Amino acid sequence: MRDYYLLTEDRRISRKVQPSGLSLEGGMEALLPITVLEVQSEGVLAYPDWLERPIVMLSDRMKSITAKYNLGIRWKRVDLIDRQQNDRNVYWLMQVPAVDVLAKSSEFHQNGALKRMVLDYEKAKKHHFFSVQGILEPYIVVSLDAAESFLRRGLTGFVLQKVEIEPGREI
Repeated sequence: MRDYYLLTEDRRISRKVQPSGLSLEGGMEALLPITVLEVQSEGVLAYPDWLERPIVMLSDRMKSITAKYNLGIRWKRVDLIDRQQNDRNVYWLMQVPAVDVLAKSSEFHQNGALKRMVLDYEKAKKHHFFSVQGILEPYIVVSLDAAESFLRRGLTGFVLQKVEIEPGREI
């Protein structure tokens, strides 16, 4: 049985770029094919491969790997421009298809927020990079195969948190 991991932001990175001015009102369709955001820096900033704020963005390197694990992802390019450092970094916004993979043993708070995520292995086993359907949080889950691909290439900015798996029933 394959392991799955929640992909979350690595909060240990100091001086991380914090893009601002990006609005997703109207959804991804409202964005231009390429959006340019100016980054204000006072000194050298870190540009990790995974950014979670203000919205999840992946570096060009991470996007090329991720696209191989889920062909259904829709992408929009965001160029982060730092005029003071004369630097440009390409990132990608993504719209990841949600997959119904929650096991019945998952637990929720009274307000509908997820308390304990448990994936049904039979529902998840064909997926490697996906968002979870049926929850309020915009969680991204990756298979062990995808996680290893990220780690082998030295990608940064994320932490992998193992997700509980329920074996499910084979018919």
